Amino acid sequence: MTFSSIVRKNFIYNVRKYMSLYFVNTLIVAILFMFGSLLFNSDVYRQVGTTTLYEVIKSALMGVVLFSIVFITYSNISFMKYRGKEFGMYITLGMTTKDLTRLLFLEQAGILIISLVTGLVSGGVFSKLFYMGLNQMLIINPIRFEFSVNSLLLSSGIFLLIFICNFIFNILYIRKTSIIDVLNASSKKGVGESNFILGMITMVIFVVSAYLLPKILLEQVFQNQSYLFILFLVLTLICPYIIFGTLIVVIKSIMKIFKKTYNNNLIVLSNLSHRFLSYKSTLYIVSILIAGAIFFIGMFYSMYATSRDNNDMENPFDIMFVETNQLNMMNAGEVEQILKEQGNTIEQNSTLEFIELPQFRDYKGAMVLWVDRTCIISESHFNQHMGTQYELKVDQALESRLHAENMKYEIPTAFISVMNTEQLDTQFQESMSKEDLLQALAQYPYVEYPSQHITSINLPFINFSELAGGYYGTALVVDDQVYDQWKAEIRQEQIKKFHLIKGDINEQGYQSLVNALRERNGSEMDDLKPIYKEAEFKRKLESNGTIFFIVLFLGALFAIASGVVLFHKVLSDIEDQKESLYSLQRMGVTSKELKNIISKELAITFFFPTLFGLGLGLYYFYVLFSNRPNVLQIVEKACMVALIFLVLQIIFYFVSRRKYFSELGKSL
Repeated sequence: MTFSSIVRKNFIYNVRKYMSLYFVNTLIVAILFMFGSLLFNSDVYRQVGTTTLYEVIKSALMGVVLFSIVFITYSNISFMKYRGKEFGMYITLGMTTKDLTRLLFLEQAGILIISLVTGLVSGGVFSKLFYMGLNQMLIINPIRFEFSVNSLLLSSGIFLLIFICNFIFNILYIRKTSIIDVLNASSKKGVGESNFILGMITMVIFVVSAYLLPKILLEQVFQNQSYLFILFLVLTLICPYIIFGTLIVVIKSIMKIFKKTYNNNLIVLSNLSHRFLSYKSTLYIVSILIAGAIFFIGMFYSMYATSRDNNDMENPFDIMFVETNQLNMMNAGEVEQILKEQGNTIEQNSTLEFIELPQFRDYKGAMVLWVDRTCIISESHFNQHMGTQYELKVDQALESRLHAENMKYEIPTAFISVMNTEQLDTQFQESMSKEDLLQALAQYPYVEYPSQHITSINLPFINFSELAGGYYGTALVVDDQVYDQWKAEIRQEQIKKFHLIKGDINEQGYQSLVNALRERNGSEMDDLKPIYKEAEFKRKLESNGTIFFIVLFLGALFAIASGVVLFHKVLSDIEDQKESLYSLQRMGVTSKELKNIISKELAITFFFPTLFGLGLGLYYFYVLFSNRPNVLQIVEKACMVALIFLVLQIIFYFVSRRKYFSELGKSL
């Protein structure tokens, strides 16, 4: 028999084994091509090339590349170990290491070419579908699909580089492994000792860490000790690895109390003890992959699904614009008339005067320039605007914010100085002691607000926005006497006014107002263009939808990877499983009972890491948003994603079980 005939027959015989490796490679090439086409798309670059969204796309591509390296390498190593006995047989029959290297090269070169071609074709087809789905999210600026040579070179180049590195590893693996090691490679399980006490201690550490993590984040315990947050976060990631190896031992010890239940499941528990020990690395990887998938998909899906709610919270008024002493000078009556001429109904049309002054705050024991333009409102103007009855003393202030938080917020001592931005020279840009700050402010009038004299409140008094180079959404409310004194001493350009309109405002009305203001300004809008609530919603929906759609593919990669990793591991264990089945059959266990035992083992093996990973992902998701008052509503959205994952895992379990029974064949 010639070498070429051996290669041909070997390839035909192992074609079913190659399918999973082929599927992994094809999937990676297709995903790389899709993300490459997005990165090099001219429409994408023109619309978001200078924004953080483009950085998200580049980061996502980097994530896909890293994932591709790890995933293909893991699949390759698993596949090599799976074929250990086959390689050992070739060596004992007289094949040299050089012959085995040639055999591997021809096999993997064939898989490479087929995977690359089908991956690029699939990537092109799915890219069209990807853009069709993405454009459903993009209401304003749809993106057309473009075939890019750069995308082709990127996906092919990365895949070829990974292939070369893996092939070098395979050569080293064959050359440095003895015949005995190769023959035993498929049966090595890395089984270690299982310790009941270690398992219980690890579970306690995991539970305590999970309990303390959100409390540390909200500074309810261990204030100003961020290193403890990192420590407990790492513990929640590491502990599951030990838990997977000791869990069944702990469960067996507990179930011994219930003797009937224990005896009925003795065989399953014994097999699972071995399986969980030998699988603990695989189960851990699967759970982390699923946790990552549910965390990222859940996070961006909840952001997308709550876009309307978040927009309503950030924009309580349908239109807001800032009037200065030079631009947007229009009274409330004129604004209302312009909007009503376009058929709009006005529910509220009010103005709110404010001034802008620099604010210094105590930050970690040093005084720093907190913001160069603090929005300051008098108590009477604020009370009239919001219908409140606050009464403040000269050294008292309110910090009004749109965003509510669960974390207790203590505002540090603040200094407000009667200055303008031109007077903030370099000495004010650096942190300094309180004494140095008072010396620097000696020539400027200022008021000190001690921390205990500043009260934080959350009221929808304006829209959260960026206008005229400043962020609006937080304001300091001060005593009328102090406000009037400051107002008399500052420049006119530091005195401004919010125009705040609520009602049923259509696009035509908004554009009419913009045109009228542009005409009033002499065709100059600068960066004081009015904020339109509905336009902000569409912008958020597009941005969140685009990121969600991109991350959805990354999450799908994680989910597929978790299934493939577990699938590889379970199938590579079939030979040992056959030996175990023969032993049970000799003991009198029927085929039906064997199938029930195997089904239980597979179900626990598949669903335990899935449920654990889903729970861990949702938990991290909760921790991330624990400072939000609507955290439960956000988690509820993520639970919908988790439910879809669970349904897909159930389908995958039945498919895998059928494949498993098919591989066992006559053993049952």
